[in-house]
Order: sequence, then C-alpha cells, then structure tokens
Amino acid sequence: KNMLSAALLGKAMQQRMIRREYLAVVCGTLTGSGTVHAPIARVKPGDVRRQVDFLCGDDAITHYKSLLCHAPYSLLSLHLETGRTHQIRAQFRHAGCPLLGDGKYGREKDNRAYGEKGQALCSWRLRFVFDTPAGALEYLNGKSFRTKTPEFVEKYFPAFAERIKM
Repeated sequence: KNMLSAALLGKAMQQRMIRREYLAVVCGTLTGSGTVHAPIARVKPGDVRRQVDFLCGDDAITHYKSLLCHAPYSLLSLHLETGRTHQIRAQFRHAGCPLLGDGKYGREKDNRAYGEKGQALCSWRLRFVFDTPAGALEYLNGKSFRTKTPEFVEKYFPAFAERIKM
C-alpha cells in the first residue's frame, strides 16, 4: 500500500521469509516429490529465455510434490528455494516435463492438442515465516494467503479443485 511496505516485503522476499507455493500442470507423469537442482543461464546474451546450464548458470533449486497424475499430465505443487527468472519453466522443460500451455518453453503439439494458449502455472499461496523480528510486518508472521483455485486446475483436475475451493 505504500513505499515502506513495498520495501519491507521486497527485503522479506530476498531473505526467503515469504514462501510462495505454485501450482502447475506439466506434460508427463511425475509422481512423488523431489528437488530439481539445475542452474539457469540465458540462452544467449540479450535473450529473455533461460536454459539449464551446469557450467555457467546461476544456482536454481525447485522443490516439487506431485498432487495428482492423469496421463499425459501431472498437477504439481512447487516451492522455489531460489528465485531465478523463468526458473520453473526452464527446469521442467529440461527435465522433460514442460508446463502445459507454455509457448516459450513448452511443447507446441501438446499446447495445440489441449487448446492451451497460456501457461498452466500460478503462484497461489504465500506464507509468512519470520525467523527474526519483522517490525511493521510482524503481524503477518505465521499467516498464509491464497488466490482462488486456478482455472487450469478446475479444467484438468476438477475433483482436486473441488477439495481446495475457497
């Protein structure tokens, strides 16, 4: 709401005191949970796209948990330990399970087959976890906020969407 709050929230994000949980639909069948630890770098200078690059990429860590699988796609809960540009998109493309609907990193044939024009990725929950005094933000400590259920979850996983509906 104001510059001070924005600065405090930005600092809290950098210090990893705000945990973002994402929901995503990926092409492919992923079960269980795991961690993708694959560094990210620009495809080439000036390009906005990123790719996994083990030689000169910036450290990037994404934790995932498979919530449901219905071949040929899976619904994942994702937590970023690092926050690189296009991290989720580049890492899951590299892992062979690109985001459904992703025109830049996804599989065009899958996107066309399902009529998807936008990526099935949504930051849907924020949790505030302050290990040290947070000053003006202290009232948020321990609180969690989430958006409404993303449309792509309702479309591809209606039973799950019903369970988590606000």
